[in-house]
Amino acid sequence: MTKPRIILSRCFLKPVRYDGGIINDEFVEKLKNFVEIIDVCPEVDIGLGVPRERIIIVKEEDGKKLLQPDTGIDLTDKMIDYISRVLEEMKDIDGALLKSKSPSCGVGSTKLYYEGNVHGRTNGFLAEGIKRRFPYLPVEDEERLKDKEIRFYFLVRIFSLAELRELSKNLSISKLIDFHTKYKYLLMIYNPKALEKLERIVADKNMNIDEKYRKYGEIFHRGLKTKPKSFPKRA
Repeated sequence: MTKPRIILSRCFLKPVRYDGGIINDEFVEKLKNFVEIIDVCPEVDIGLGVPRERIIIVKEEDGKKLLQPDTGIDLTDKMIDYISRVLEEMKDIDGALLKSKSPSCGVGSTKLYYEGNVHGRTNGFLAEGIKRRFPYLPVEDEERLKDKEIRFYFLVRIFSLAELRELSKNLSISKLIDFHTKYKYLLMIYNPKALEKLERIVADKNMNIDEKYRKYGEIFHRGLKTKPKSFPKRA
């Protein structure tokens, strides 16, 4: 079995939370045995200590700022530079599982402040950076994955993408055909239009294997991005 390579918030592994704590999550603990982990903690990695004063995301006219209210420090540029550098170095990623509500890692669950009050919810800076750089990868936090359907969908995607990635290590037409045969019924449920395009790529005799794999991979990633209307029922 090919293990997916996922970005994981470091606070699931080590006591790096703002209060010096560690997050214990049952699903994350089980998943650890089946994936390769790339752990990150943007707040510690940009030099903030443990424990540390809280940081928040603030809505302003020119966008969002990452501020530390008790010290008055603006961490926006430092965080953006860090995230840009780290994501540039990351290769062969199949997804991300991040800490909910965190100003760096929350997936649509982080408090967004405006004029001293909570204005709504937003992505943390790292979550937003991952979504922009890897738009077709699954990015979730542990709270969203408590939903059985979202969790199932996340697992389907990371393991499917990992197996597709593994193909590139010993690529051949026969292996691509075997992969497509294995996944065509899943694609039929998720995205029939994507399946039609993939069928044409596999059958095209004028395309070399490298070009086939590149085009196949692009469409396969996009094809699994949108949850199917008729989602398989889970117990």
